[in-house]
Amino acid sequence: MLQETPRTSRKWGAQSAVAPLRRALLCPPDWTAAGAARADLGYWGYTTPPDLGKATSELDALAEVLAGAGVSVERHVTAQDGVYDAVFACDWGIVVNDGAIVLNAGKPARRREADIAEAAFREFGVPVLHRMRSPATAEGGDLLWLNPNLLLVGRTYRTNAEGLAELRSLLEPRGVTVVSTPVPHFRGQSSVMHLLSLLSLVDRDLAVVYLPLLAVETVELLRAEGVELLEITPGEFENLGGNILALGPRHCLVVAGNPRVRRELEKRRVRVEEFPDAELGLNMGGGPTCLVQAVLRD
Repeated sequence: MLQETPRTSRKWGAQSAVAPLRRALLCPPDWTAAGAARADLGYWGYTTPPDLGKATSELDALAEVLAGAGVSVERHVTAQDGVYDAVFACDWGIVVNDGAIVLNAGKPARRREADIAEAAFREFGVPVLHRMRSPATAEGGDLLWLNPNLLLVGRTYRTNAEGLAELRSLLEPRGVTVVSTPVPHFRGQSSVMHLLSLLSLVDRDLAVVYLPLLAVETVELLRAEGVELLEITPGEFENLGGNILALGPRHCLVVAGNPRVRRELEKRRVRVEEFPDAELGLNMGGGPTCLVQAVLRD
């Protein structure tokens, strides 16, 4: 008989990518259809104007999966029309054992979100330790805990050298080694390319990766740490098949429509959940890891 995993009395602290997710913060879509119809698609980087109904339905489906996995889901409404990317709450900050570090987005259209992030953390009782400010920029999609004392930080157009240095100065006194992880130019500065677009940890020793865009030094580091690399195809990469949120060790959430990824994970004894992610994902550019701000991993 399976025994329930003991839960911690802590309310925050998420220095892991794979420990059981106990508490998560979501940001529901909060814009008007009329405002979205006028959105500058080039400025935001979308294919079509964001659809409020579809985005809301997809986020509700995500929340249902999280709740079914035993995650306490908190929702923070922005009350600011036109801040479309705020739904990608992962990018707001990073929650370490003693509180939250609010990040400063590298995408200019997202700079207002730091105020939203700080308000959300405070609303849900998470101490705010620090708020990053320009010229430093960093987004949560570039941050991956390889273990509780080792953080990979993607060096991208969204996370710059100043942001990397600031994270290092904040985290190394807390016993965390910060490793700069190069990410390629790919489609350029106007297109989102986070580290988590290329690399998702499913367990301490299993990662889903898109090898063609991973740096050699990243591959070597993962292999040196004993991590098996499950490769995705170019088609799966375009369909967000590599953007995977671990709900716990060998228990994860993937974007529906990637049957090969699911099959390969299940061969490795991974329990796989799915949710639809067409509007938030294929149009707006964010998968499961992007939509969830982990507040507590047990």
